[in-house]
Amino acid sequence: MSRHTEQSDPLQFSVCRPRQDVTLLMVGGEIDLATAPRLRAELTRVGGGRTATLVLDLSPVTFLAAAGLTVLVEAQAEAVRSDCRVLVITKERNVDRVLRITGLSTGFHLVGSVDAALAESAAGYGETA
Repeated sequence: MSRHTEQSDPLQFSVCRPRQDVTLLMVGGEIDLATAPRLRAELTRVGGGRTATLVLDLSPVTFLAAAGLTVLVEAQAEAVRSDCRVLVITKERNVDRVLRITGLSTGFHLVGSVDAALAESAAGYGETA
């Protein structure tokens, strides 16, 4: 009996707009050298000045390599230029650890859930900082 299963897509995206001013991009799978260009393209497609707040849900991400970190840093810089707020949801220990070890966790506004992201985007987290 063969236990071989077909390799599924290592990176998946889901996009929705829970409010008119918020775009939620959920990313699942592995972000590495091979998949980082797809993440970059998806961030450009859904962001790019088309939303006031981008919620980037990385909680389904199981692996985050340096190439993925580069894409996230670039996306954050582009958001600043476009006057777009970015909120990042992480729950996977491996992803949190990579952000913390590299010192990049302070460069992103991290929240624990979609509900927390929506509450913070409604309040305008930048207004209280």
